[in-house]
Amino acid sequence: MTSEPTWSGVLHAGVHGFLRAPLVAPEAGALRAAGATHAVYGVPFDSTTLYRTGSMHGPKAVRDASVQFVPYHYDYDVDLAERCALVDCGDAAAIPGNAARTLDIAQADLTQILSAGAMPILLGGEHTVTIAGTRALATRAPGPLGLVVFDTHLDTATDIGGEELTYCAPVSRTLDLDAFSPSTTVLVGIHGPANPREEREWAERRGVTVFSVADIERRGITAITEEAMDIAWRGTAGVYVSVDIDVLDAAYNPGGAPEPGGLTSRELFAALRVIGARGYSAFDVVEVAPQYDPAGITAITACRVILDLLAAASAG
Repeated sequence: MTSEPTWSGVLHAGVHGFLRAPLVAPEAGALRAAGATHAVYGVPFDSTTLYRTGSMHGPKAVRDASVQFVPYHYDYDVDLAERCALVDCGDAAAIPGNAARTLDIAQADLTQILSAGAMPILLGGEHTVTIAGTRALATRAPGPLGLVVFDTHLDTATDIGGEELTYCAPVSRTLDLDAFSPSTTVLVGIHGPANPREEREWAERRGVTVFSVADIERRGITAITEEAMDIAWRGTAGVYVSVDIDVLDAAYNPGGAPEPGGLTSRELFAALRVIGARGYSAFDVVEVAPQYDPAGITAITACRVILDLLAAASAG
């Protein structure tokens, strides 16, 4: 990744990866040859979504929005072009209507990225794509793993109509893996009347830590995120971070599944500052559905999630 071209190339010129990163196939040899340290990878899949489908278009929208940014991040005084060898590995060959095959394809590509020593940055797609990310990380981790999820919804369903691979179940499917434990799993930002009682009871029975918006109001987002990272890093060898863009209040998230009463974008960025400083092993940004957001606010915010996490880690 380079800082050039600057303004003459913004918005219009050519085929581009995220932040104009070079395009590299998700193959370990190609990634090593490119010297990649971080790899963007999209999963354009939303076939299990129950309400407001369209997040399959999220990866393209986020890439398109990224061209308005430059690698330098003012808040951290960090130039990502100098700190990260960022590449874009394109998108998974998603199979419409088939979550199992799509996740297998994505997991295989993500395993190649990890095998090359690069950090995966997943673009959703619905929240199901987290399952591919955590499965891939579990195959490569030298020890137990932690999980931190920012979301309005618990996503701890055991199944939906008998289907276990759904966007309501990334937490429960991740906790099926031996590498992940409820004791090092934290959900941040939960609130509102879109969380079934049985999902709450499942989380409580298993011992998953849940921080609600009310907790954040009382204690502040920085303190909550510090504790979340303390829990996720307790005896673990790595932490997977998932940001469902609907953790944000509907005013900041018109694209996707807008929920009133969520976090502000400033609160989310403050949380990302903590996460970057504490460290993480892989992350995703999911549920951007651009067709509901003609102003592109949601995709732009998703870009900031990625840039802030990278800059915070690079500055640490």
